[in-house]
Amino acid sequence: MLQTYSLPILRFSILMLLSCSFAIVQQKKVTEEHETTAGIELFAPQKMEMKFGMRFLSNENFCTNMHATIPFPLNWPEQKVTVTHNQIPQGVLWAFRDLPTGTKQNALARQLVMDIAGLGPNNQLDLVVTVEIEKAFINAPADTSVFVIPKKTGTELRFFVGKGSPYIDHELGEVKRVAKQIAADNPENAWTHVERIYDWVRDNIEYRNGPIRHMRDTLKDKKGDCEEMTGLFVALCRASNIPARCVWIPEHCYPEFYLEDPQGVGHWFPCQVAGDRQFGQMHDYRPILQKGDRFKVPEETAPLRYVSHFFTCKQRPSRPGLDPSVEPILDLGPLQAQVAALRQQNPPAK
Repeated sequence: MLQTYSLPILRFSILMLLSCSFAIVQQKKVTEEHETTAGIELFAPQKMEMKFGMRFLSNENFCTNMHATIPFPLNWPEQKVTVTHNQIPQGVLWAFRDLPTGTKQNALARQLVMDIAGLGPNNQLDLVVTVEIEKAFINAPADTSVFVIPKKTGTELRFFVGKGSPYIDHELGEVKRVAKQIAADNPENAWTHVERIYDWVRDNIEYRNGPIRHMRDTLKDKKGDCEEMTGLFVALCRASNIPARCVWIPEHCYPEFYLEDPQGVGHWFPCQVAGDRQFGQMHDYRPILQKGDRFKVPEETAPLRYVSHFFTCKQRPSRPGLDPSVEPILDLGPLQAQVAALRQQNPPAK
């Protein structure tokens, strides 16, 4: 018997952990996204020890051909990741897999992939990697008027203006109508244009926690959580020929948009659509797990908006009892208490 388990995304409303100003992160080129350049200001960096992994319980089963993947943080201009040690037993084959694969697109997400030959009944197996994460806050640039919408979208930028992202449809009639309406007001510059898209989403969509839905449902009842609000902002940007993408951190997501400076250098800017107002800046020490909203992995047939935990195995019950079970291990160190408090205040919708 082949049993497959896929752990869903933990969902709840986001309140910001801190309230202060941050320095904007930009990048030299789209093709050098993980490199910092002159002019980037990273504010108040903090080093934290965190743990990422998975706990497997065989229960009353003989388990073989065990295969597991977990999301794992990547380096970004505002984030440096250093693996310090791991708790992975001998005999477990493991490696990192960067996504997307098979394209020239730089890595937007990383998975820790693990394979285990077998495990007997009533055993527990913890697979844990400990990392040091240095995360910085980011601020909007002092002069936002100089930025422009890219005139050309090369191969990599087309990844953030094209279609195919689950639940995000920038070709939806209502999305096109709103995007056209905002553009018709003749915003004074590109930054103002994006900010009007941002304000439209915040002014017209009421925050409501719940299961992820297609944006047509969000537009219909004018309600959505951080995923729906982020997805709608991304769609409106793409409908306006502005590259945009989702950014995922534990328990939350927010969008980034892309503009160019007078020298033609591109920069990604974050904003907080669901939560306190942050436009062009981000106030969060939680680790970035991925940037993007369209991933193809071998374990799934359809594109994924978010790369989550995955586990599969062959099982043979030793006697009637419980199936094998898995649970994520995510220890955010000094941030654990704040995240737990947010989860208690805003439990996931049933």
